[in-house]
This record gives sequence, structure tokens and C-alpha cells, in this order.
Amino acid sequence: MAAVFLGQPQTASALTQMPRLEGSAAILIDMTSGEVLYENNADEQRFPASTTKMMTALLALENLDLESDITVDAEAANIGGSGIKLREGEIMNADVMLHAMLIPSSNDCAVAIAKTIAGSVDNFAVMMNAKARELGCKGTNFVNPCGLHEDNHYTTARDLSIIAMECMKNEHFREIVAMAEYTVPATNLSDARDLVSSNLLLWDETDRHKIYVGNDLRYPKYEGTIGIKTGYTPQAGGCLVAACEKDGTRLLSVVMECTDMGRFADTIKLFNWGFENYKTYTVLHGGYSFGDVKVKHGEFNKVEAVLLTDVAYTLPADASVDIMSAQAVLQESIKAPVKKGDDVGVITLYEGDEPVGTYRAVAAKSVAEGGFLSYFGIEDSTAKVIRSIVLVVIVLLLLALVVYVMAMRRKMRIKKARKARKVAQKEQEEAIKRAQWEHYYEGSKYHSRDEEE
Repeated sequence: MAAVFLGQPQTASALTQMPRLEGSAAILIDMTSGEVLYENNADEQRFPASTTKMMTALLALENLDLESDITVDAEAANIGGSGIKLREGEIMNADVMLHAMLIPSSNDCAVAIAKTIAGSVDNFAVMMNAKARELGCKGTNFVNPCGLHEDNHYTTARDLSIIAMECMKNEHFREIVAMAEYTVPATNLSDARDLVSSNLLLWDETDRHKIYVGNDLRYPKYEGTIGIKTGYTPQAGGCLVAACEKDGTRLLSVVMECTDMGRFADTIKLFNWGFENYKTYTVLHGGYSFGDVKVKHGEFNKVEAVLLTDVAYTLPADASVDIMSAQAVLQESIKAPVKKGDDVGVITLYEGDEPVGTYRAVAAKSVAEGGFLSYFGIEDSTAKVIRSIVLVVIVLLLLALVVYVMAMRRKMRIKKARKARKVAQKEQEEAIKRAQWEHYYEGSKYHSRDEEE
């Protein structure tokens, strides 16, 4: 078990008081951790108006070929409410329609997209509600893809925050909702259209839309805003789902049942309060090592366990990151082969003594199956050295054997030569003796013959 202590726990002072909001329901979410920083009537059902189109966009991104073209039918062209004045028979690229639906909040594009995906508005509503349940929404029922008022079309501030958080995971969605303006190319039935976002937080610095935020009379434009979606009907009032990022801290707010301009003022109040009281820190960095895990039968007998990605966490602004700590519980061993990124443990992040998140500890590199010696815990690199040493020893032994055999052969040759010399010498000595004896014998024979005569 490995632990990382970022410091000693410190107690933060109390948060500043939330300003009074006009809207009847609101929620403020830290987008990094998902923590709810503020809520008011967040689970009470309200009419969502055009914030509905977040769900329509989510289903479009999942089910629609954005490179394809859509032909507008009579139902879409005549839907009413906010729109870009599509005409029956007009042909428009699906991605262009998605932009028009999210930026100026086009109802006609929403219906055209929905019918292209599901065949009818009713069928698409079934898909919307199924997706809402999948995401964990508990107070939502959609009837249409655009948010025009129907008594049975409702949701909650919390559910809208859940849908928005899911939408913001998609890069293309984020790109669209951050646009202050957009030009729709010319179609078969229309010239190009210049569109402006209905989200005044993105761009509006005109005197016409000045608002009071507390006692401060200001423009609606709010630095750092990155989306998301407005909504307004007489029954729903002003609704706004917005996201903003400052110095690494990302906040998401939902305001419902407010006035037309009050929704922007309320959102600015929520953001001001959130950024004043909270700050997001990178508390752990991707690649940080939490130790080694034993690898059985691998080319290496251990692998480093690392954090997969950076871990960010939001704390009260006057708190210290030292309040955070992390602890890893790693597997005792894993069996080769191991792929880089395979899970090898769990890392728990603590705020003080309270666990606030769990993250994957993964293998820092791949480990292939090892050779025969890996079954004895010997790494392939070590086994290679052992094999090299054994090979050198064998070669030396063979060389020694060759030298020994050659030496023995030489010794035998010398011994044979010596023996041969002795034999030759003995034969020579015997020959000399034989010659001497024969000479003597011959001399003795002649001498005897002379005596007889």
C-alpha cells in the first residue's frame, strides 16, 4: 500500500454568502469533480424551454451522420417559435443544422434533426427520455426536441446539469456552444444566414442589454464563458445553462424560471460566488509512480504502477492543497503478458480523512512473457547474462578440452617417439652385439680350422 501525503489538513474559513437570485431554481456544479457547490430547489420540476435542445444535440451527436444532408419537411418548416426560417424542401447539412439549433436556438432545425434520426417527434421523445434515464435524470420527461411549451414537458435544474455535463464531454459540442456567431452557408432555397448566439454571456457588450448584478450595472458578457444553452417561453420564464472557466476552475450553472434578463444576472452571481469561494487544483499528476507490482513469468519481474492522468480537485479558495492526500492499493502480483495501461491497483484521493475520489493505477509499460528462467523469478535481461556466462564457460571448457586433447596427443607422440628411439636404440645395440658376436664367431671358426691343419 503506497500513500502520498500532500501536506497536513488545514481548515478553511466559511464561504461568503450567496447573493439573492431571481430564478426559482438553480444549481452550481464544479465541472472537474462534479461536486454541487450550491443548489436551490434543484429537484423541483420546471419547464426547460430551449435548454431541451442540449438533449437533442446529444442524441444527434450519437446517432446522426453530420456530413449528411437533411431535407426540411412541412412540420419542421412550420414549427414556430425561434428559428432560422427554414422552408419546406430546403436541403441543409446536418452539422450546419446542429450549429443553428444550438447557437441562436432554432426550433425548426431541432425538429428536422429529430425526425431525421427517429422518423417522428414522438419517436424522438422516446429516445430523449431513455437517454435521460440512462444518465441518471430522475425528474425529467421530454415531449418534443425543441422545448416549445407542453404541460408534460419538464425537467429539473439538477437533471439539466447532468445532461449538460454529458454534452460537454463532446469536443464538437463544446466548440459549437462557445461560438458567439455563425454563418449558415447558402442552400438550395436560401442565401447565407448570419447567426448570433442567444447566450449573451458570450458576446453582449451593448447598452441595450445592460443588467444589474447586485448594485453593479454591467454588460451581460462574462469573461471565460464557454457555453451552453438558453431557453425562454412565457410558461418557463428565462432559463440558462452556462459554463465558465477561469484559471483552471470550471463551473456549470443552471438557472430556471427567471426573467428574460434576470437569468443572465443570476448566472453571473453564481459564477462570481463560485470563483470567489472555490479554486481547482491539480492535486496529482499523470505518470506519478505509486511503486512496483510483481510480474510473474514476465521478461521483467516487476512493473511500475502509475497514475493514468492528472487529477484535479476543487477546494474552497482559501484552503491549501496540502489538505489533500492520496493512497494506492496495488495488486500483489500480476501474470505476464502485461499491456501498458492495464489496471494494477486503485488510488483513493482524500480531502482530510474523507475519501473524495478513486482513480486507476496502471502499468507504466508493457511486459511480455519471459523465457524459461522467468518461472524462477529471473528477468530476461539477467537470464541473457546467465546464458552468456554459461556459453562462455562452455566455450572455455571446450577450448580447455581441445588444449588438453592436443597436449595429450603431443605427449603421446613424444612418448611414442621416445619409445621408438629406445626400440631403435635397442635394436641398434642388439645389431651391434649380433655383429660383434658374428664377427667373433667367424674369427673363432677360422682359428679352429687353422689349428686342425
